[in-house]
Amino acid sequence: MTARRKAPQRVDEFELVIRDLASDGRGVGEAPDGQVVFVGSAWVSERVYVRRTRQGAQTSTQLINVIDACEERVEPVCPHHFENQCGGCPWMFVSYEAQLSAKADRLRASLESLNATQIVPIVHPSPRQWGYRNRAQLKTNGKALGYLAANSHNIADVGVCPILTEPNQAQLMQLREELPNNKWRPKARQKWVTLDIDDQRSSALVNQRQPFRQANDEQNATMSRWLGRTLESLASPDGLLELFCGSGNLTSVLAGSFPDHQITAVEGDEDALEELLSLELPNVRTQRRNLFSATDIETLAATLSGSQGIVLDPPRDGLKERDAFVSVFSKSPWVVYVSCNLATWQRDAHFLREHGLVLTQVEGLDMFPQTPHLEVLSVFERK
Repeated sequence: MTARRKAPQRVDEFELVIRDLASDGRGVGEAPDGQVVFVGSAWVSERVYVRRTRQGAQTSTQLINVIDACEERVEPVCPHHFENQCGGCPWMFVSYEAQLSAKADRLRASLESLNATQIVPIVHPSPRQWGYRNRAQLKTNGKALGYLAANSHNIADVGVCPILTEPNQAQLMQLREELPNNKWRPKARQKWVTLDIDDQRSSALVNQRQPFRQANDEQNATMSRWLGRTLESLASPDGLLELFCGSGNLTSVLAGSFPDHQITAVEGDEDALEELLSLELPNVRTQRRNLFSATDIETLAATLSGSQGIVLDPPRDGLKERDAFVSVFSKSPWVVYVSCNLATWQRDAHFLREHGLVLTQVEGLDMFPQTPHLEVLSVFERK
């Protein structure tokens, strides 16, 4: 057999103007030959000098210098925030006000695609821009410890992290004192070992997934208050259905808002359901269903009767099995949809509209300052 020849690497450098922001937060510009390129640590309207590397169908672009900086640019407070170093806070180089404005623009663009321009979105700012993150996943190879470098699988060795809460920063320092550590060397076919820290635990979980918890306590409280106010304004349905209920982060609010209603809380993770059951909410019953399985969704639908008010907070993939959900959502008088992914929320909003549900309320929540991430809080009602 003939070995496949590796495509030669081509490198060039040039100036460009950043015209937009991609969904992952990188600046978007056009190279002199017309190719659209993506540049980290660059903001809209800036003129920058970049190095482009192409090999086959792969293209990467590295910021070399900022020629004309925007007014929003600030000095990053983290010593690890550089191109191709820590990729955890890609927007740390611009003011917080600029970050919020960019997130509101993205949400507004999604509403335009849904013909919902009558809604003027707001984005709830985080009370703390720094020291807010109550949990994090670190990666180590036994020598270095930190987060992944921007756009790579390399570990950025991190000594301090300004977005961690004080207990988590202390855990980071304690873990670093254990380096080098042969027990943390990745096994064959592993790139790294994961160390999950949480400010409610005194030790890290090694190569073990921790139960879901919103990473910003204050913004999670804001979300709960919003949900409580929203539920008060909605008509009382025959029953209540919570999809992707997890360990009960929003279930308590739902149960308190409708104390006389039976609530069906659905989740695929057994450990999460056990944690929810430990809350002993009297009007909540649980079902363990894989909500990414059409078969499980159809089984769930067969157990429901009457109109169901629906609350859901899915993972980033959203409603992947939409066809299976038709019988569930087509009878619902209203849906409260909390999303951590604007793209899949927009896709699912089209699906809900096709089945008679009208988008009546949208707000953004900045769960992760210094990043492009945006939490979406929305309401759909049957008119």
